[in-house]
Amino acid sequence: MNVDFDVIQYIHETYQVLPEYLWAKNPQCCIFRHQHNRKWFAVLMRQVSSDKLSSTGLSADVDLLNLKCDPELSQMILIDHQTIFPAYHMNKKHWISVVLNQCQHTHQIEELKNLLAHSFQKTS
Repeated sequence: MNVDFDVIQYIHETYQVLPEYLWAKNPQCCIFRHQHNRKWFAVLMRQVSSDKLSSTGLSADVDLLNLKCDPELSQMILIDHQTIFPAYHMNKKHWISVVLNQCQHTHQIEELKNLLAHSFQKTS
């Protein structure tokens, strides 16, 4: 199962948003933003080196999805999750990173969809 492809398809079907590839140096990374206000609500980063994520305990390169999140909510969900942590390469108070490689179970995918909806709402 190619989870990041499923995320792109889900975002397109649910929010009618296509990925935008902004960085020539990182063509595998893309953003998703609202059409009306141009605010980002998700950033997909593929093959992020695990050495850049030292505090997570991950040992392999991963695919991440950064999402906007209320600071209070992020503190609650970060307590028990190994797949969600303070955002890589973004404001850690207002963004979280989800390790897509580890979202294989139905409940994890449903949680990812809920977090996407929250991020979409927070940025609209």
